[in-house]
Amino acid sequence: MSDPELVSPNGHDELRPEAIRLEDLRVFMAVARSGSFRSAASQMFTSQPTMSRSIARLEGQLGVPLLERGPRGVQVTTHGEVLLSAARRVLTAMADLRHDVSTPGSSTLRLGATATSARTILAPFLSRWIPDHPDIHVTAIEDSERRLHSRLENGDCDVAIISSPISPSLDSLHITTVQVIALFPPEHRMSGTDGPVSVVDLADERLLVNGESFPSTGLLMRAMDAAGIQINVVYECSAGQTLAAIAEAGLGVAVFGDTADLRGFALRRHQLLDAGGKPLTFDLYAAWMRDGVPARIRDFAVELATSFRPARQRSH
Repeated sequence: MSDPELVSPNGHDELRPEAIRLEDLRVFMAVARSGSFRSAASQMFTSQPTMSRSIARLEGQLGVPLLERGPRGVQVTTHGEVLLSAARRVLTAMADLRHDVSTPGSSTLRLGATATSARTILAPFLSRWIPDHPDIHVTAIEDSERRLHSRLENGDCDVAIISSPISPSLDSLHITTVQVIALFPPEHRMSGTDGPVSVVDLADERLLVNGESFPSTGLLMRAMDAAGIQINVVYECSAGQTLAAIAEAGLGVAVFGDTADLRGFALRRHQLLDAGGKPLTFDLYAAWMRDGVPARIRDFAVELATSFRPARQRSH
């Protein structure tokens, strides 16, 4: 719901600092952060003219220039820098106010993660964290990497475990670097191989992967394409343990990130390299909206990121 218009007795809008709209502050922060009206409009799912009107309204209300437009993009003025700092405080205070009023005496924390990250990163952490925070109700959304970025920016979750690249609208802390691995059943021709294997070795294999929206699969597909190899995916699933079970049954070679818990599986595990010998890896981050979030959300994300120690399980 938009803020009500303030109309003066003579029928004109009152341009006073106290009448500033929160949405205009969000627009200003998005433009200042990205350095581009086009990029900011894309992030906020609106049009450039709408963004321009918000900035013009703010500059009219405050009586000072906030942005300088040039051939290389948008630069924040000295006045704009002051507003940027103040806007962060205002939006954070408003987020805290909404939370305190809507849920007096309690808190809700909405988390997002892929199935594997939920099982190997979130679950161990929450088993320690929840008993120490009995007044906080935690909910979790499992989704693909690509959709988790959108869910954060759309407000569906407060903190999510995602991979790079990280949107300019988000703050993040590094959790771990994930190696992409290939898992072979015991009877496979590669089961006796020691050390890493190359995507070249997967040229004629039936592959079991997470899906195209997951970073491990994206890395695999790009590496195989660069090597001129036709990829043969026969099964997709978001859960690494499910892929491992299918590989163990002899139905293909599983390829996914090495954060999955592989205890109990009779599989031969190998780090996966591209055709040039470079390991396929990606980074995971705890991410949250940069602006207008309560301090408790940032505190949770920091604690999550700094407490994780990957237990890299070796296959037998």
